[in-house]
Amino acid sequence: MRWRALICPAILVLSACSESSDPDPTPRRPLKAVLFPYIPDSAGDSFASLEQRLEADFEAAHPDIDLDVVFDANLDVYDLDEGGTLNQLLGTEAGAAQVVEVDTLILGSLAEKKWIQPVALEAGVVHSAAEEAVRIGGEHYGVPTYLCTYVIYSRTPNIRSATDSASLARILREASPGKRPLAANFDGSWTLPSSYIDAWADTHPGDALASAISLPLDAPTVSAFADIVDSCSLEAGVNPCLDGSYADNTVAEVAFAQEQANGFMGYTERLFYILQSQPSMPLPEVISVPLGAGSAPAVFVDALVLNANCTGTCAEDARAFTSFMQDPGTRSLIAFSADAPQGTRPRYLLQANRAFYQQEPARSDPMYQQYEDILSGARPYPNQRFPENRKALQAALLEALQ
Repeated sequence: MRWRALICPAILVLSACSESSDPDPTPRRPLKAVLFPYIPDSAGDSFASLEQRLEADFEAAHPDIDLDVVFDANLDVYDLDEGGTLNQLLGTEAGAAQVVEVDTLILGSLAEKKWIQPVALEAGVVHSAAEEAVRIGGEHYGVPTYLCTYVIYSRTPNIRSATDSASLARILREASPGKRPLAANFDGSWTLPSSYIDAWADTHPGDALASAISLPLDAPTVSAFADIVDSCSLEAGVNPCLDGSYADNTVAEVAFAQEQANGFMGYTERLFYILQSQPSMPLPEVISVPLGAGSAPAVFVDALVLNANCTGTCAEDARAFTSFMQDPGTRSLIAFSADAPQGTRPRYLLQANRAFYQQEPARSDPMYQQYEDILSGARPYPNQRFPENRKALQAALLEALQ
């Protein structure tokens, strides 16, 4: 699933001795927004079309603001080090941005470092899990844009009867015996621990997910999670889902698309790459993946945060941009690849805005209507303590799963 207002009228100076002339026009106020770059590049132009479209649409409503939208996969928007990427983007020097789109897994760290500021958030506009994900100490520190959750794509409708990890693994094995039951990526200090937390949520549906971050590992969760991890392996000692074979590439998506695997696990937007590999394939079945001893979806949330140094008119301009980005029309533009040539497939990104799902084209889209059902009752990943605990969790999980 692994990152944005008023023209002063010119004063006409009239003179009996000279022709009238206009003073220099008021310069537009610059506003820089660095957006989450880990989304499908639908137009295949390194997001140039999307950047231009967002800038043009926003500036049409706010002609006194000069918006610079940046999608740059070379910017590590998970880098929390002093002097690192986020410290620079949320700083005051050249290259700083006023708005940055981040994963709320790191929101608590940003707030603790005082790199960001509280924001106003209208109740009920976004999914309840998204509201919770940006709340720290009674204040909101971000404007939610995307949701992300782990799903299973498969050609067999039998996955809809899966109630836990064991039943899902069995269904995937039986779908086409001899093929790899599942293609997925569990490699990495962000991915493996977050998958475990999802499994923990499935196993403990009534408890707060923050409890899953602490060691020791929960034995029932690990046992159930192992059923899914092991379903990736066709031979003893070789598991491409754990060894990095499927990390930072589309190998797992292609394996599923080319019918080399019976199922694919990942974020909803990975369907873009599946269909890119096999454009003629029918849309697959999709469910929230039960990684534990039950099924209770957990969601990541991405949100726009405001640089703490952006105050006064700057903050007003930044809030105008976050409102624009939260609008259902903007969310549809991004989700349905309206920046790309007509007929381009959707990005299949989950949107935090509730109204998005009730408006066209999402209202009539067969996948987005299923995604909305998956989000019902979902709980957000914790927005504190994950970054500093992820490597210890990864080490413990690798030892437990080997």
